[in-house]
Amino acid sequence: MNNDDILRQFLERLSFTFDGKTFNFPFPEESAEERMRLRTSHRNERFIYKNKSAADSKPLLSIYSPDKPYKIYPLDYWFSDKWDPLYYGRDFDFNRPFFDQFHELSLAVPRANMVTMQNENSDYTTGTGFCKNCYLINSSEHCEDCYYGKLLQNSKNCVDSSYVYDSEILYQCFNVRKLYSCFYVYNSSNSNDCYFCDNVSNCRNCFLSVDLNGKEYYFMNEKCSSKEDYEQKIQEFFGSYSKIQKALEVFNDIRKKRIYKYAEIMNCENSVGDFIKNSKNCLNCYDVVDSEDCLNLQVGMKVKDIYDSSNMYVGPELSYQTLGVIETFNVHFSLYQFNSSDIFYSDSCYNSKNCFACISLNKKEYCIFNKQYSKEEYEKLVARIIEHMIKTAEWGKFFPSELSPFGYNETLANEYLPLEKEEAIAKGYKWSDYEKPESEFDQVFKANQLPDTINEVGDEILNSVIECERSSKNFKITAQELRFYRRNKLPLPHIHPDLRYNQRIQLRKPRRTWSRPCMKCSTLVESVFDTESKETVYCEKCYLAEVY
Repeated sequence: MNNDDILRQFLERLSFTFDGKTFNFPFPEESAEERMRLRTSHRNERFIYKNKSAADSKPLLSIYSPDKPYKIYPLDYWFSDKWDPLYYGRDFDFNRPFFDQFHELSLAVPRANMVTMQNENSDYTTGTGFCKNCYLINSSEHCEDCYYGKLLQNSKNCVDSSYVYDSEILYQCFNVRKLYSCFYVYNSSNSNDCYFCDNVSNCRNCFLSVDLNGKEYYFMNEKCSSKEDYEQKIQEFFGSYSKIQKALEVFNDIRKKRIYKYAEIMNCENSVGDFIKNSKNCLNCYDVVDSEDCLNLQVGMKVKDIYDSSNMYVGPELSYQTLGVIETFNVHFSLYQFNSSDIFYSDSCYNSKNCFACISLNKKEYCIFNKQYSKEEYEKLVARIIEHMIKTAEWGKFFPSELSPFGYNETLANEYLPLEKEEAIAKGYKWSDYEKPESEFDQVFKANQLPDTINEVGDEILNSVIECERSSKNFKITAQELRFYRRNKLPLPHIHPDLRYNQRIQLRKPRRTWSRPCMKCSTLVESVFDTESKETVYCEKCYLAEVY
């Protein structure tokens, strides 16, 4: 059975009854990839702007740039009883398309400035929860003192790192779990004090090495004669910017020789995709852990029966075409739902249930277009609206691209499926040309003029900017970031945080698979490495025999 057949079966059993009438979603016309593109074009999880509150005109930080036509409230005000989202409620007009009316509602109802939850001193973060002293991280929970990263979970003191779980004191790491004091380490787990390593597990004190398990004091994949021998060898490659650049050149050459498993899938049953762990029946899924019965999912934690959705966290169940939820049930064609159930075509609803086409609700029930109804009225009106949407060919369609608050270049879609401005506009997406105003500073340091070691850097760098050696864009060093570099004897970065972020993201393979033979036994596998890739790719059996 192929993925389309599986989706058809799901949609057939996913039925809803309103006013005694049963409704199903139609099978989609667009490909799974294009559905993902449209869905994720509604999510800005990286870019933060200085804006003003619609409540009192005070300055605030926001995921919405000030040139956008939306009313923005600070999160604490948005959650307060100082305003009522039902004030903006309106009747549905059966003479007009659904999405036109929803767009008008979206322009009227105030939005929260950020999508965060119970953070402390982490204003410059997006899509985060329960974080403390964090800066410019996104899609992360339960982290402390982490800066410049994506998808960090239960981690501390991690800088310029992404896809990090249960780790501490990391720099420039990617796709790692349970690491301690590691720098430039990729695709690794249960290791500490490793540098410039890829695919190592249960290792200690390894440097410039790949494909190791249970090793200690390894340098360039060879065992050192002693601890002293190891420490002497690594001195050539660490401690200054020039030494690290030399190490990275060697590391890139070594990585070309490593063996890759067809995909990052661990302890799974009947699962296809990449970065899947402890899951069952997860097909065309990416960045999914502890999950079951999912299809076409990007980023899911402890989820079940989730189809064509993205960024689903902490136990959501039974969703189709949904983006950005926590602890939900039976939510469809919706954005940013939290602790809610039985929600359709809605945006940013918390602790609510039985709502249709609503925006910015908290603790509400039986609402349509932000207007309160009785249960009986709700059932009858929802049935009529669905029938209307079927006639206008809107039922079973995701929010159109013109309803996204963001330019394509601001969104997660551009990270997954990059487009140039002309390409995005040709596909019907918006593009943001907004440029942030330059911050005040005392001095500009050109990156190539920075000191080679951190010991030579004075505190004056905190009131200055560095001109990126690749993009010429200016960036600043924060006080907490400088402390991290000093503690770990790391030189200052020479390139802008956005470019550093993009470099790590490029370590990911595309979110799609190809049928290809194992390069050792010729067994066919569904791999994230395309048939033209130059890497050595093995099936799981051959990979385990070779590496472990």
